[in-house]
Amino acid sequence: MYQVRVHLSQFQPISCFPQGFERYQNLAALSIQQNSFRGQIPKSIGKLQKLQILQVHENLFSGEIPDIFSNLTQLYELYMGNNQLSGRIPMSIATCQLLEKLVLAGTAVNGSIPKQIFELPQLKFLILANNSLSGSLPYEFGHLRQREIMDISGNQLSGYIPAITERYSSLRRLNIARNKITGSLPKSLEYLAALESLDLSSNNLSGLIPKELQNLLVLETLNLSFNSFEGDVPKNGVFAKIRWDSLQGNSRLCAFDHDAAEKLRVNTCVTKKKSNSDLVLKVTIPISAIIVLVCALCLVWALITKKKSKIRNNGTSSSVVKGLPPRLSYSEIQLGTNGFATENLLGKGAFGSVYRAVFSTGENGTQTTVAVKVLDLTQSKASKSFDAECETLRNIRHRNLVKVITSCSSIDHTGAAFKALAMKFMSNGNLDKWLYPEDVERGSTLTLTQRLNISIDVATALDYLHHDCDPPVVHCDLKPGNVLLDEDMTAHVGDFGLARFLAHSSSQNESSTIGLKGSIGYIAPEYGLGGKASTSGDVYSFGILLLEMIIAKKPTDKMFQEGLSLNKFIAEVHESKILDIADPGLFKDYESVTRRSSTSCSIGGDSSSSSSSSASNNNNNITLRSDECVAAMVGVGLSCAAHSSKERFTMREALSKLQEIKRSFIGS
Repeated sequence: MYQVRVHLSQFQPISCFPQGFERYQNLAALSIQQNSFRGQIPKSIGKLQKLQILQVHENLFSGEIPDIFSNLTQLYELYMGNNQLSGRIPMSIATCQLLEKLVLAGTAVNGSIPKQIFELPQLKFLILANNSLSGSLPYEFGHLRQREIMDISGNQLSGYIPAITERYSSLRRLNIARNKITGSLPKSLEYLAALESLDLSSNNLSGLIPKELQNLLVLETLNLSFNSFEGDVPKNGVFAKIRWDSLQGNSRLCAFDHDAAEKLRVNTCVTKKKSNSDLVLKVTIPISAIIVLVCALCLVWALITKKKSKIRNNGTSSSVVKGLPPRLSYSEIQLGTNGFATENLLGKGAFGSVYRAVFSTGENGTQTTVAVKVLDLTQSKASKSFDAECETLRNIRHRNLVKVITSCSSIDHTGAAFKALAMKFMSNGNLDKWLYPEDVERGSTLTLTQRLNISIDVATALDYLHHDCDPPVVHCDLKPGNVLLDEDMTAHVGDFGLARFLAHSSSQNESSTIGLKGSIGYIAPEYGLGGKASTSGDVYSFGILLLEMIIAKKPTDKMFQEGLSLNKFIAEVHESKILDIADPGLFKDYESVTRRSSTSCSIGGDSSSSSSSSASNNNNNITLRSDECVAAMVGVGLSCAAHSSKERFTMREALSKLQEIKRSFIGS
């Protein structure tokens, strides 16, 4: 047996990736860096199971990084930087347990950094600089182990810097500059005893500079510029030789020594001298504060009493609504919904009703339409649902989630408690009404392309909740009624009344799903046995939703009885018969193609026959593609709705599969 190494450096004539390398099963190193290769990196590289080094950096490769690393278990160097790659970092890289160097800088990869990357036991070099990575740094960031160099600068990372857990780390260089990191610096940075260079510039860090950084004896370079640090600058260690430009852009820093302040171009710290008046201040300030507090409470009580009186007497607010305020009042909502009129009722749920509300938002008569969810506080868990939804939506933002504009926690005209949420109005209603229109004879008007797009929108939202939120969020009530469609038929996931935040570790108590209502037919089997809320439970609900979109049958349909469920019913249908149970409305967009082709065939003499043949072939191709698309979507739905949670896709895997289906279907 022998190993082969291929090295093509600065070899200009070839413009696409050399083909045929997969034949060399003993290939140990493939190095084609610093060329002008274009196109996509072929998936066939994944067949080289003995590959140890893969270097394709500094080329013009484009497209997504192929998910090929599950078989490359001997790989210990991976260089793919300075290309035109896009998409997410493949999760399969985490299977390369021998990986020592991962260099993926200067491309356009996006999404979050898979936390499993930080857990690779042999990884020494992690270079992900100058990309479009987002999300927060996971807890596993602090497991530095054998790491020597980590550069994740020039991205869009947010959140806090996690605590460092490795007391005797070998990390020499750490660069997190030019991101959106917030919060204070963890004192555990002093554990990085081997650190020589630390760059945290151009972030949103705040608070005091930890004096523990003085204990890093070999630290030569420290850059904290363009943040929001405050307080005095430490004097010893690296701070004894720090330059002013490493601290610039922190206007609230200061130094006690005047010469040091001038050298670092910061303010001189002001010290308060004790005087004989201290005792007077200690007595008068608390007394004055108490008097002011009592007066303020009296004033607030008077205003509340006056407002209650006005509401009881008039039933409306006397103020004129010129724009949506930070908080809406009951009277403003009552006015906007025309007294909660039936014609403005959009739908009802377990904990309340949703109304269309129109507010005047300008002096020129401009009006804004929003959807207002009014909680039924006679329901025992409605108030808890309101709090859960507010807490969840306060922490998350995504284009495929329903945007909450403002809230209302007030009293109604009877003096009873009143709570509501004002959300962006979705002009095309919810998915349930499109799958099951009131006009039964008309049937569903959603085409296959639209259903595929909607499924990708919903999967994108759940992928964000599960993989890009910290802590992860579980929706717990995914169903067509909670998928809303805007004017462009873009889907948005709403109703977070049952949503839960997942604990970071198993040591924290996660709430059990016993008593979790959800919606019958969409609840994962393990929830019925008291299992804890999990992202896998959401994946199951998504699988049922996807299958329901294909056959337009609710999981609670009377045909599903005596142990037969929607997913079991579809699983027992042979792939070639899927179209027999599919909703006929899936192919309405292709019927119009057939009609147009038939019309064009009737024009002309002999050319008509040729056109007819061409149109017929075209229609057959369309039908073939749609058959394959439906079968592939069903496959994803069944994999998501597997009975065992261990056999299900993750939401990220499901999203990737659906996007691949769309590329094959639409792109072909």
